[in-house]
Amino acid sequence: MDETARATVGNALTGPANPSVVGGLNFAGLTDNTGSPPDTTGAIGTTRFVQLVNRRAGIFNRTTGALISSGTLNQLAGVASTVNSFDPQIIWDPTTNRFYYTMASIHSPLSDSRLSFGFSRTGSPLNVTTDWCHYQIRFGRRFPDYPKLGDSQFFLIIGVNSFDLVTDNFIASDLIGISKPVTGTTCPAASTFKVGRKLNLLNSSGSQVFTPVPANQIDTAATGYVVARNLSLPSNRLWFYSVARNSSTGFPIFGGPRGATVAAYASPPNATQPNFPGGVVAPTLDTLDARPTQAVQAIDPRLRTFSFWTQHTIANGSTGSAVRWYEINPVPATPVVQRQANIASPNVFYFNAAISPDRRVDGATRTFGNNFVIEYNVSSRAANVSPRIVAGSSVNGAALTFLLVRNGVGPYRDFTCTTASSVCRWGDYSGATPDPRPTLAGRGQVWGTNQFSGILNPPVNGVNWRTRIFNLAP
Repeated sequence: MDETARATVGNALTGPANPSVVGGLNFAGLTDNTGSPPDTTGAIGTTRFVQLVNRRAGIFNRTTGALISSGTLNQLAGVASTVNSFDPQIIWDPTTNRFYYTMASIHSPLSDSRLSFGFSRTGSPLNVTTDWCHYQIRFGRRFPDYPKLGDSQFFLIIGVNSFDLVTDNFIASDLIGISKPVTGTTCPAASTFKVGRKLNLLNSSGSQVFTPVPANQIDTAATGYVVARNLSLPSNRLWFYSVARNSSTGFPIFGGPRGATVAAYASPPNATQPNFPGGVVAPTLDTLDARPTQAVQAIDPRLRTFSFWTQHTIANGSTGSAVRWYEINPVPATPVVQRQANIASPNVFYFNAAISPDRRVDGATRTFGNNFVIEYNVSSRAANVSPRIVAGSSVNGAALTFLLVRNGVGPYRDFTCTTASSVCRWGDYSGATPDPRPTLAGRGQVWGTNQFSGILNPPVNGVNWRTRIFNLAP
């Protein structure tokens, strides 16, 4: 089914089916005065919410929202303060009951790029340094940009877009599989991990694909799954790749491309926003290029499948951008698109989304998963909407209803977009993950994090994004 949900651009819709904030947990997240975009992401565990933005990491109490500890991404990665670390990713793994992270780390701008990765020693880290294990994979001049992190029963799975560190030319999209650590609170030697790489992912026609995104598996399975889009656009295909385990060697086995036919999509235009006071024209916001940005995989009891949930921002004709979301069964030889829909309105820009079902997996407790939450940004000059955060939810397959999570205080700008003709580097992704230990009965919960315009009439030389963390029941 392909349908368009006409989303609210003003206040939240009314009615009992709206997503609702749980326990008042809609609170300020991290900010940073040194970089843009924030690339906000986060994950919820049984006692902690961990949020990462470019340059910083924070650990929050999941019950109160209080900040327990914070530090730099370099501290989380265990690298020197002179290293350029960015594009962070964080997931919670219900199977091993710990958090995992990855990020790009440039040690030398012309010759030494690396992937930093690691994990919390326990499910309740108290700091971003000694409570984590830190590792690196060297790539040299082949720069692993835009790392996306997922997992399976046996592996961490990281998808990257590789560029030449010197020329900045795109080379190919690659996959990396890293075996998960053994149980315990010590940090295993780097030599104990089984690491494999699949370079230059292609579709079934032999053409390159772009931005491979592994799913964070909530119900664990021996095989992991990855989605990517065609490198060339427009397209009506998404491509799936599997990552299995060699039973003899323990190394990852990467499967070939399997295409899913979807409604056609194209790269979206940049988002408009209201003008500044006095009629000063505000710059547009980068909505990316129809790449997928995150994925969650879990059992959907309603459909009785191991569903793969993902989304991307696409063109909505010539007047705006839409968020397209999918629920896909990636297991068959030809992946089955179970649901797909657009969140769209004329002359409005929907972008930078994250989606998650409300599946609960906490030890032997496994329940929910019929419902989902999707959160995203909205902006529009025509509708006078400053960049804000909105969430939608669907219960038992019903149509989406919407909630205004955090209003923008005005149009946005920072040092990346100092003139009206420039394009602001808005965030490349946001986060949504299911709660392994929800406080409500009868329905699961989803935690999200995203950015919004947080300063009224901001200066052109600042960093003016702010982030929000929120717990929603669909």
